[in-house]
Amino acid sequence: MKFLLAILYLGILSSLGTSYLSNYALSKIAAAQMSVFSNVATLITIIAGVLFLNEAFHFYHLIGGIMMIIGVIGTNFAGKKSKKDSKEDL
Repeated sequence: MKFLLAILYLGILSSLGTSYLSNYALSKIAAAQMSVFSNVATLITIIAGVLFLNEAFHFYHLIGGIMMIIGVIGTNFAGKKSKKDSKEDL
C-alpha cells in the first residue's frame, strides 16, 4: 500500500501537477524566464529535505541557495534591462 501511494503521488500529483503549473507559467511569462525559475525547484527540494526528512543543513547549502536566488533574480532583471536597451536602439 505504501508503494502504491508513493507511485500515485509521483505519477499524478508531482508529474501531472508540475506539467499543468509549467504550462500555466508559460502562458503568463516568457519561456526563458520560466526555465530560470526551474532552478528554484532545487532550493525547494533542499528545504523540504531539511524540514520533512530531518536531513542535515550545512553552510554550503545556504551559500548555494543564495547563489541560486541571486542567479534567478539577476537573470530576470538582466533580461528586462536588455529588452529596454534594444527598444531604445530602435
